[in-house]
Amino acid sequence: MNEQAIRKLKNKFVIISMISFIAVMLLVGGLIYIGTLTVTRREAHEVTQSIIDNGGELPSVKTVIKGEDASDSSSSDDTDSSDSTQQASNDNIYEFLKSMFGNGRNILSNKDQWYATRYFTVIFDNNNQVTDIKADRIASIDVDQAKQYALMVTKNLFKFGSFGDYYYQVAKQKNRTIVVFLDCSNQIRLTSRVLYMALMLIGFGSIISFLVLRALSYKAIAPEIKNAEQQKQFITNASHELKTPLAVIKANTQVQEMMNGKDEWTESTMRQVDRMTGLIQNLVTIVRAEEKEDAGDRVDTDVTEAIKDTVKSYVPVAENAGKTLNQNIAENVHMKAVESQIRQLATLLIDNAIKYCDEKGTIDVTVVQKGKGIRLTVSNSYAEGKNVDYSKFFERFYRADTSHNVDKGGYGIGLSIADSLVKQYNGSINASWKDGIITFDSILK
Repeated sequence: MNEQAIRKLKNKFVIISMISFIAVMLLVGGLIYIGTLTVTRREAHEVTQSIIDNGGELPSVKTVIKGEDASDSSSSDDTDSSDSTQQASNDNIYEFLKSMFGNGRNILSNKDQWYATRYFTVIFDNNNQVTDIKADRIASIDVDQAKQYALMVTKNLFKFGSFGDYYYQVAKQKNRTIVVFLDCSNQIRLTSRVLYMALMLIGFGSIISFLVLRALSYKAIAPEIKNAEQQKQFITNASHELKTPLAVIKANTQVQEMMNGKDEWTESTMRQVDRMTGLIQNLVTIVRAEEKEDAGDRVDTDVTEAIKDTVKSYVPVAENAGKTLNQNIAENVHMKAVESQIRQLATLLIDNAIKYCDEKGTIDVTVVQKGKGIRLTVSNSYAEGKNVDYSKFFERFYRADTSHNVDKGGYGIGLSIADSLVKQYNGSINASWKDGIITFDSILK
């Protein structure tokens, strides 16, 4: 696992952790805010409803207490009713929220709170004409403002809600409409403070969490890095260990051929030895391709010359296979790169195209300048490519031929090596098929 892969893994860990933390904090903060808002609205609704029931006047403390006692007595006689059970359940939820976020007491059952309650009432007749305005319990609103506010809220869809620093309720009765405005500026400011405090805590908590996660992220992904390093070490060690027995098998087979002559068995053994040797070399190449990432080794490279030379070496191979290799390489294409890597990438793509090109088909190699980088495209005839999953082409040991027929040569890891090379240049490579042509498009930056 190279430095770039480690950095990506660390960033992924931090991002996922931060998203989870912020989601939980938003949920908790949202529940606190909703709970506070629910208590405020319920209390305001209780007061405005009491005023409406009392004809637009705030009932006295004694009246409220007496009314509550009567209500409790009445509800105790109807315990078998399903509606009463549901109401009791709702009240229990409200009382719980009130105990958590409210003052836990009915604001009309306390003398200090009763005298501190500020409200005004506007009464309309059936012709929507104002018949009475009661604003003696509030000094900040005059008669004209009270009438204007009442006319505005009567047009609202909801008959209970907030209006600036007030909660209002509109109630239509037989021959009149009562509109009550309750001054809840303190409660509204409290609810706003809860919201702002929650947002501030989420913000500060996110910053602190990000710093902590960033500091500890390497330790969190250290086991994954260790596993990746062990896998690479295993491939390298296994490759070296396998070379010796393969060399012995090849030497013994050659001696046998010298003594007894070649036959189908010795030729098969030599083919498999060569195939295993090539596979080992490619596995080592993958490991080295992932490890190389020193940008200091890159110099200004004549990409045009490097790829033209590579294409030239493959022209006889294509002709022997009965296929045509064309090139459309722009002149004077340069980029900072390791020339051997550019040649290796072109070799892998061209070799793959020749192997899997249709009989008497055509291979096209195109190179153009793209900013400070290049775009290398290799395409070939591939009539049977319509229903192939091209997203898997760059997986190691993947073959579109599910039978894994080795008659065409190759090991199923050439494109994986090409993908590793492209990633070193922060580029991209993908495969696509259209109208019988498969195209490998790679961009190096």
